[in-house]
Amino acid sequence: MRFVHLADTHLGFRQYGLYEREADFYQVFEEAVAQIIRERPDFVVHSGDLFDFPKPQPRALWVAQRCFARLREKGIPVYAITGNHDTLMRRGSLPPQVLYDEFNVKIITEENPFYLHKGVFVGGSPYISKFYSTSLKETLNILSEKAKKHQKSILLLHQGIEKYLPFDFELKLEEIPANFNYYAMGHIHSRIVRNFGNGKLAYPGSTELWSISEYEDAVKNGKGFFVVDISGDEPDVQPVTIPLARDIIREKIRGSEALEKIGDIKKRISSLRKKPLLYLELDGEGYERPAVQQRLASELSELALSLRISYISEKIIERKSSLDKAIDIAGMIGEALEDREKARLANLLFAALSEGNDEKAVEEAEKYFECMKSGGKESEGKKSGGKESDGK
Repeated sequence: MRFVHLADTHLGFRQYGLYEREADFYQVFEEAVAQIIRERPDFVVHSGDLFDFPKPQPRALWVAQRCFARLREKGIPVYAITGNHDTLMRRGSLPPQVLYDEFNVKIITEENPFYLHKGVFVGGSPYISKFYSTSLKETLNILSEKAKKHQKSILLLHQGIEKYLPFDFELKLEEIPANFNYYAMGHIHSRIVRNFGNGKLAYPGSTELWSISEYEDAVKNGKGFFVVDISGDEPDVQPVTIPLARDIIREKIRGSEALEKIGDIKKRISSLRKKPLLYLELDGEGYERPAVQQRLASELSELALSLRISYISEKIIERKSSLDKAIDIAGMIGEALEDREKARLANLLFAALSEGNDEKAVEEAEKYFECMKSGGKESEGKKSGGKESDGK
């Protein structure tokens, strides 16, 4: 039996406030669905963050409906969980995915944590924040016991694991039951496949570049989804790469030589079919930042969809390195705030902003305050039912 595993499609994400970037995410999702149909899998699993917001705009909803309708026409059901982006952290709220029940999209929820697809156990949990880690572990233990009754089992989770997300994880590897055949993970935007327990643990990554921090992995491993065959003793996981909607140019250059590089950058852009996202990282000293930035902007802004310029100072790097060795920054923050969760947020913001990752900092702050608005309390009680699905 073969299925497709994808996650983190983030429909509706308008990077830098640009409508063109929102359209890029739709384009990549539609191309992924077209490729999925060509692969002819038995079913699809989506491991969360179908949308970028829990209340998506109409176009995002329409694109998702059109794509799910195409899958339904080909007899390919979808089993999905919600991620942190498409979950409204308020008790009793419904995720937008429920709109697609008639399109054969089966939502795995706390109340209905698993389905059976022709004898294959397909279970999981929607995103659960670190505040509710006890509840998450209880759910995993329940699912583990139910999965033992079936020869083949798949676990869907939208969670960060400490090994891969050390500053913002919800689970450690040893806290995940080891008896599933395939662990269909979401939340981390890089492609990861590893042996774990009785099978494979895999993150397919995001389908489009959500943050520049994903750039290196995208260049090395691509973006797209996995095709998984669980017919044998060990799952066979094959990546399928979907081209990004537009080119990303990331250049690290000496600030004193930046103006000399303008011609080369223009020549590179001229060969592209769409305006690229252009990221310039200037390092070194001995140049006038305002004058260089103004010249770069005047020469390149109209040629790129977005121009982002950042700076690295060798003196700052040396100073930060010596400070990190001499001072326990995380410990100082924790001692000053005297609140575990506030200290955790402050450390995450410090790490993200130190790396120049503003998007990550904003995301962490939004997640924290959404959780605070929901009351920050453990959810009360869970049902452990399940449903039989004939895959039609």
